[in-house]
Amino acid sequence: MRQHQIPGPTPWSLEVDDMVLQLDATAEARATRLHRDSIIIDTLSGGPSLYTGRMTQQTLENLATGKSAIEAVVTARDLLLNEIVSDPAVQRQYLAAWDDAGVTCVSATQGGLGIPPFSFESSLHAIAHTTRLVDALPDHLVKVTRAEDIRRAKKEGRHGILMNFQNTAHLGTNLKILDLFYNLGIRVIQLTYNMRNFAGDGCTERTDAGLSHFGVALVRRMNEMGILVDLSHCGTQTAWDAVRASTKPVAFTHTFSKVLSKHDRGKTDDLLKAVADTGGYVGVLVVPFFISDRPDVTLDAAVDHVRHVVDVCGIDHVGVGTDWGAVFPRELGDKMNQE
Repeated sequence: MRQHQIPGPTPWSLEVDDMVLQLDATAEARATRLHRDSIIIDTLSGGPSLYTGRMTQQTLENLATGKSAIEAVVTARDLLLNEIVSDPAVQRQYLAAWDDAGVTCVSATQGGLGIPPFSFESSLHAIAHTTRLVDALPDHLVKVTRAEDIRRAKKEGRHGILMNFQNTAHLGTNLKILDLFYNLGIRVIQLTYNMRNFAGDGCTERTDAGLSHFGVALVRRMNEMGILVDLSHCGTQTAWDAVRASTKPVAFTHTFSKVLSKHDRGKTDDLLKAVADTGGYVGVLVVPFFISDRPDVTLDAAVDHVRHVVDVCGIDHVGVGTDWGAVFPRELGDKMNQE
């Protein structure tokens, strides 16, 4: 199993200038127009990643006093929210990042990821955080709970935030909790995050046992409620079981081709095709150390994965779920790797 290294600033060697130079004025204008006029959705992204001076100072102080990486992240996230709401300069920077990206909607993870830091309390805290952000910037942001909200955001020049969970550990085995989170706005839930939970095995677990009885019941209840079943971090058998158990389309919101890169997070062609055959969706991520073994990864590698997945699934089933794009102090990345 390959070690999972958490990056700081994403180490792309961008070759965008070379690609732009290959476009004549007409083609470049067409590409710009398509991007401007289309609804652009990133199916796994937290939105703009800012780290102010105060956030950096607080993060380093927290790490120096023995706090965990997740505690440092939560503190920094809360500090950023307060700065966006109260500091006009930070707010302008945050909104400019949205506009520069040209993204209509992102699917943002609420709460922790792995089992130890993921709790009922942290998930509620994160949803409250996102709700406060949207409420503070009603002229710019929309909390997305249905497809029409995304269309409305595009029409009104705003940006949508679709809330997701990347684990179900906080549910225990209580399906009734789904009603609470649905009413709070959760519309996408990943069944497992790398390791085993009550629903099934993740993609880095020692075994690959598939969905549990609870996991099957969870998939069926999510189908009934209209919550998208996300299989991105699920083990192979867990994903196959979910494809077969689901009566609705399922998704890999952020993954890549295992044919092109052998990392544990990748998916085989037959599994990608099976998800597409449900009427589902595959979002291709752009994390450098996932999509290539090369130390000098460029955007060409991401494009190769998109092309391959389109060939396997058909273009109507493929999009982009960038996944990692965060900027934070190197010390925090080191702490995440240690934990």
